[in-house]
Amino acid sequence: MKISICIPQYNRINYLLKSLSIIERQNYPDLEIVISDDCSTDDTVAQISALSRTYKFPIVFDRNEKNLGYDRNYRKCIEMASGDYAFVIGNDDSLQTENSITFLVDFLQRNNLPDIGFCNMIEERTGGGLVKRAWGNKVIGAGAEVALRNYSSFSFVGGLIYKRSVFLKYNTAKYDGSIYAQMYLGVYMICNDAVLFCIEEPLVIKDLLLDDTAINSYKDTIARSWKEYKVVDGGLPSVMNVLIGALQDSGSITQARIYYIFRRIYAITFPHWVLDYKENGAFPEAWGLVKGLHPSRNKNFTLLSRMNRFRIYLWYYFAGYAALLTPVFLFKLIKQKLYAVLKRS
Repeated sequence: MKISICIPQYNRINYLLKSLSIIERQNYPDLEIVISDDCSTDDTVAQISALSRTYKFPIVFDRNEKNLGYDRNYRKCIEMASGDYAFVIGNDDSLQTENSITFLVDFLQRNNLPDIGFCNMIEERTGGGLVKRAWGNKVIGAGAEVALRNYSSFSFVGGLIYKRSVFLKYNTAKYDGSIYAQMYLGVYMICNDAVLFCIEEPLVIKDLLLDDTAINSYKDTIARSWKEYKVVDGGLPSVMNVLIGALQDSGSITQARIYYIFRRIYAITFPHWVLDYKENGAFPEAWGLVKGLHPSRNKNFTLLSRMNRFRIYLWYYFAGYAALLTPVFLFKLIKQKLYAVLKRS
């Protein structure tokens, strides 16, 4: 079985080179590295060209003539692959151990070659903290209910795994520009009976450090003073839009499922980010998110029935203002246990 490590690349070549040096330790032989470069302005082309001459595994590399954007470049790196499965990582991610791909292939072969999946990750930036989105090594299933229960596992691209033939069957440019194409594609595929699996083993290193420094994150741009205050939405309306779109396009849309999406965002994701901003000393950003996520600002809100709109208003006011009033020290105490419970909900 051939595995393609697919990397959508844009600048940050030094992080990519570190990632590739770690990947070179893999003991699984039938491996290729696929890099789609989105018109980087650094020396990516020269560096990868030089590395390809001596690298342990074949490198498939292509540079876009113009910047296509994250979503298109993400899809393109999988299209370029020739493996039976495409294992996607960011250009500041890598593989956790020399046995990571061997472990993956063994799982796939023992479980009747499922179609799409995700694994856990270790964060180098936080000193080895576990990013846990899988509870067990198992085949989860297919269908709209499975897709909706697991959509948040497609938030991070690192460690998403596709049977390439199934990916190509459902691949579409419809949500390019949303920054959540991978979430749309994952939900759309599972709604159309692609079989979902998860791997508890942390196969991926997330957020590599270079000279003890991580790439800039959202924490560097959030408003910590009222001079920086702005109304924000955290990309959450876009999440709802791609989820609803996937249900519509797969013929799986129901009022109950639309309400489930809104309730989960407003009851779980929304207050989590309000609390996260507060924890990072950015109360103006938290207040901006509360203002920005007023349900009336969401173009899909009218898809809800009158009763369900009323319920979402209640969730918005309760969850938003409860998060604003919850002390940060209490959030820190319960953060990990709360996160585990919410991920299973």
